[in-house]
Amino acid sequence: MIPKMSGENVCQEIRKFSRVPIIMLTARSTEDNIIEGLKLGADDYITKPFSLKELNARVDSVLRRAENSVFPLFQIIKLEGDLEIDISKKTVSKGGQQIHLTPNEFKILSVLIHHPNRVFTREELVESVFESDFDGYDRTVDTHIKNLRSKIEDDPKKPFYIKTVFGVGYRFGSVE
Repeated sequence: MIPKMSGENVCQEIRKFSRVPIIMLTARSTEDNIIEGLKLGADDYITKPFSLKELNARVDSVLRRAENSVFPLFQIIKLEGDLEIDISKKTVSKGGQQIHLTPNEFKILSVLIHHPNRVFTREELVESVFESDFDGYDRTVDTHIKNLRSKIEDDPKKPFYIKTVFGVGYRFGSVE
């Protein structure tokens, strides 16, 4: 019931280009309304009246799920510098040339791309990328990052895509 466009249409339009969490707050409370809202892409649906405690709990829940999501909405990501990543095919190319990445290198790149400018510690990357029974050193991530940079960066010593945050970890892109 927002002006000019329905909430359902807003949700549909946002879902065409983003996975940003959406919670519908509405007076429409029939089961059909709720099902339609969720099918359109809402992550949660809250009917009026509601308490602020409930809203806070639902926001926390949706954000927790969104934070753990690994892959972006788009299947093909084109980045500055002619880097192209096809999520569904698990391929990477630069300037039209295919780049061979190991499965772990691809997973690291995918995690970093999904959260541009977010700094990941080595431990967070290990948890996101490697199997749960990983029994190695977190410095293994450094080796994968080095190899990944040598494959995708124009100058691995001055990385454009994968930045080091000294004393903390790594991020994709630079903070503007």
